[in-house]
Amino acid sequence: MSDFADYLRQCGLGAEEAKRLGSSMNGWDDLHAWMSRDDRSRIQPQPRRRSIVPPPLTISWKANIREGMRQGAAPEQPGRGWKAVVDYRRRVALALSLTMTGIMLTLSYAMLNAQQMPALTLKIYLLIYGVMTFFLASTFFKTMLGTWHMLRGPAANPWHPEHRACDPRPEARVAIIYPVYHEDVARVAAGMAATWASLERAHPELADHFDMFLLSDSRNPEYWIAEQAAIHRLAEAFPHGRFYYRRRSIRSNAKLGNVSDFCRRWGGDYDYMLVMDADSIMDGAAIATLLRMMEGNPEIGILQTNPKPVLRQSLFGRMQQFAAHLYGSVFSYSLQTMFMGHASYIGHNAMIRIAPFARHCMLPELSGPAPWGGKPLSHDIVESAMIARAGYEVWFLPEIDGSYDEIPANIIGFFARERRWMQGNLQHLRFVFLNGLSSVHRETFINGSMGYAAGPLWTAFLLVSAYGMIHFLQNGLMLLGNLRALEIPMLMLLLSSLVMLFLPRVIALGIHISRDRARLFGGKDKLVWSMLLETLFSFFFSPIMMIYLSYFMWLWLKRKSISWTTQQRDDEPLGWDACIRYFGWASLLGIACWGLLFYEVMQIPDYQGALLQLASDGWVRPHDLLIWYFPIFGGFAASIWIVRATSLTYPSIQARRLFTIPEETMMPEVVRETVAWNARLAALLPDVRDPEAVKRYAISDPYFYVRHRRETRPRPQIARQLLPKILSGALLEENELMLALGERSCFDSLHALNADIDETIVLKAAE
Repeated sequence: MSDFADYLRQCGLGAEEAKRLGSSMNGWDDLHAWMSRDDRSRIQPQPRRRSIVPPPLTISWKANIREGMRQGAAPEQPGRGWKAVVDYRRRVALALSLTMTGIMLTLSYAMLNAQQMPALTLKIYLLIYGVMTFFLASTFFKTMLGTWHMLRGPAANPWHPEHRACDPRPEARVAIIYPVYHEDVARVAAGMAATWASLERAHPELADHFDMFLLSDSRNPEYWIAEQAAIHRLAEAFPHGRFYYRRRSIRSNAKLGNVSDFCRRWGGDYDYMLVMDADSIMDGAAIATLLRMMEGNPEIGILQTNPKPVLRQSLFGRMQQFAAHLYGSVFSYSLQTMFMGHASYIGHNAMIRIAPFARHCMLPELSGPAPWGGKPLSHDIVESAMIARAGYEVWFLPEIDGSYDEIPANIIGFFARERRWMQGNLQHLRFVFLNGLSSVHRETFINGSMGYAAGPLWTAFLLVSAYGMIHFLQNGLMLLGNLRALEIPMLMLLLSSLVMLFLPRVIALGIHISRDRARLFGGKDKLVWSMLLETLFSFFFSPIMMIYLSYFMWLWLKRKSISWTTQQRDDEPLGWDACIRYFGWASLLGIACWGLLFYEVMQIPDYQGALLQLASDGWVRPHDLLIWYFPIFGGFAASIWIVRATSLTYPSIQARRLFTIPEETMMPEVVRETVAWNARLAALLPDVRDPEAVKRYAISDPYFYVRHRRETRPRPQIARQLLPKILSGALLEENELMLALGERSCFDSLHALNADIDETIVLKAAE
């Protein structure tokens, strides 16, 4: 290699100047000396480390209860008048929920007692049904009250943050951070590129307030090589932007540790951080709105948007995406009106005030072994409670458009995420009695745990109700007046399903149609058909979810812990082997339960069946019990086929505009740019699916060499150890390669040897 013009062009020189200077260089030493004149890092600002420690917390529930009884109720921290409004609305919802639960339990006891259900079975039935009814009624009334106030809009809420929004101070600074771990590098970088481009386009006057950070926990070298190359590409594409990269060498406490590391190194340089997920996309106007609200409301610690799922193509992904847009938006607005400044934080697409977050939200290690102990897995909800405990507000603002993310494309990915969330939500129970928390956040912890306890409760409820009906039909005294007693368990089950599935759907459908938003879902007919098909699917999917949540709870009780790993974020269909491996047991269980139920129904005496038909004028027969339980056991039995079929992409469904979302009808520019940047970067970046090709890229590509050299530093001890091995052509282990890529003379030698002989050094993968 004698002509270094290409390297000099990569350094920013013009073609003629690079050719002239390159031809005058006698070797690599001349090039290295010229490049070393300016070797400041371009992608990592100088850290100004500060100490960050978890606040002193007493997690022991016994100690907290004793302390609370000794000191009495803590006085409510001063704040704006919304707190009294929230308390009043919650008291109304609680009173209505208790009243409804009491009425349903009274009717159930009177009717089930006539059914001659065994006393123990009756008590278990009423206990489970009472718990489920209360939480269902609570959700129902909160949704109703929230929807009523939501329809009046933010203008009717004098405490809404938008009323005090103002332009940011000239010195206000925001870090947009993307914590990642072994993610699709092109997709992450595409979201960063589209978000920055939208910010520059929508609010160029505010762009100087923002810096972007890719915070990597990736361990495999192919990922961090590709991640660093992506940041260099973005910095080159947006010369006025600031794109930075940080990879932790020790991956402790996953995302919680990654964000803590950022706050420790650079938190003092920024007023706010906009926390993103690997698949997050945000419109520049939405980001500017968050910043203006934070600047005008110094009492707010976290502003949470409602990210809308986009870009899914698989059938399951499209149905979940559609449901989130149609029902989730109404539910989110309801939560805002019921909680206001006591909302929750979901971990991404939210702006956070760094100083109080770093002071109050660095969570401690929980005592005991996992899954009960260790660092909180779903730390975001706890962080919102902790910052509220310190006197700051947390607002959830679904009316801010332009916030997007992606959801799992298949049921296996969905359940993997649910199991992580379940373990995290159950850990939250340890914070319920923490002194100083608001009652709203205590309730959030309990509701989050109950959402996963509902699976085992529903399972127990079905078993008890099925046993009670079979016992009644086989052994009870079938009197004509007892027909209604037979119908009650089935009607209650149906009522629960209606409350959980239909009512939110009907309300959401009516709101979208009344506001002329149906056209964004493909039209009124497509919207109705999509809702009906998604509801039909939920009849069979809900039992699968029930049994898997019960299974996950069993694993949790056995202390089977899990870690937070990479999610599948593409629409790759599932193979039959994966479907059978994960859901074969559920299908066998469904077939076995169906067979057992069929056997028990066949044991019902003929005279009992005749009396039943006589009492109902022929409308009800014992065999109808099989129809009632068909969606449940049918969902179990067909789970393998359901999982496989819903992981596929069906162009015909998209062509008919079923499960269409507004972002497909009128694709936002930031989403369209994400898709375009993803394709562009995928062609430019090395493919992490071929680790050897990525390593060859790292030591041979002039573009990467010129840019990465600035990120290396002389480390004499590493050089003494590795340089002889490199110069002799010996094989490098993977850990040695990672060290060599960070040491200046080793990296220079690797690249020079590879460029001189025009063939790659063979790299031996670590065993």
